[in-house]
Amino acid sequence: MRILDILNNAIPKEKAENVRIIDYDRLRKLGYNTVLFDYDNTIAVWREPFDMRNKEIIDHLIDSGMKVGVVTNGPQARVKNLKDLFGDKLSVYHSMRKPGTKELRRVLSEMKSRPEKTVIIGDLFFTDIIAGNRMGMYSILVSPVIDITQKKFKRFMARITIALYLFFFFTIGWIFRINRLATPHRFADSIMDVDFDALRESGYRLVVFDFDNTLENWGLGSVSKEKKLLLSRIERLGMTVVVVSNGKSDRLNKVDIELPSIRVLSRARKPLTFKVKRLLKEVGIPSYQTVVLGDQLFTDIIMGNLLGAYTIKVEPLDEREFFWTKLVRRVEKLLLKNMRKHPNLEALDR
Repeated sequence: MRILDILNNAIPKEKAENVRIIDYDRLRKLGYNTVLFDYDNTIAVWREPFDMRNKEIIDHLIDSGMKVGVVTNGPQARVKNLKDLFGDKLSVYHSMRKPGTKELRRVLSEMKSRPEKTVIIGDLFFTDIIAGNRMGMYSILVSPVIDITQKKFKRFMARITIALYLFFFFTIGWIFRINRLATPHRFADSIMDVDFDALRESGYRLVVFDFDNTLENWGLGSVSKEKKLLLSRIERLGMTVVVVSNGKSDRLNKVDIELPSIRVLSRARKPLTFKVKRLLKEVGIPSYQTVVLGDQLFTDIIMGNLLGAYTIKVEPLDEREFFWTKLVRRVEKLLLKNMRKHPNLEALDR
């Protein structure tokens, strides 16, 4: 189990080509207030001074009120140039001994930050990402900084880092990635047990319901009075409601007629996200203000997590399902036994 934990922690929550294309405003709106950068190959070429292309990003984060720090395994001399560039506005820490977490805990204590509100960004999955995930941070893996003017050895080492991660991911890492994508943020017995008032107060504006075995029993083509009242109450809260199903159009067209104010999307091909992304663009609501509710890990929950939405897994209403779905349920049961829940909604103050 110890080895499995290490391998699971090596999978980042997000990947980006470099630190400049990360959507920091989205992270801030999600409730994160602290950003920790690795130094070598993340915001600077390995064993070189700070990459000035990244100064604007750090300045923007500091000006927006976020706490920003640099946490490197390198010596103090490696990062002394940051003092001249940023002064006391940037917290700089060296000799961190990642993937160990002892020094990182000290850093958060000094910065008066909490792990669940912290983003860690680095280029090494076996140091930065493992350390961050062990502590419950939001981890982002970036490609190592490569400068065509730098020495061949440094370029070679940067490419080796990329190759190591790709080898890990495409051999066994993808298994842990799927497990993480299939993990909901919260579990509920049914949609009737979900506190939609709290979701609205937390800034969520769109609720996506699966239909079969989530909203109604499998195979039905109508919506009960009880569920209509629930959907109506959610709309009165000021939230947009949509139904997204892999079911056939002819059956769900009847549901669409019964729910004139609610968009019904059939044949969605979950866990693929392209149809739902198009829908989000049409309604003008970002994925981080979206809640996805469904009864299946490998369709509803994976789709929601791929979107970056808040996901809630409910128990299926009916035992009747497609034969293929029944087989998938057996795999779900194995995952559910050891599944780790994400931080609860209350952990991220909006």
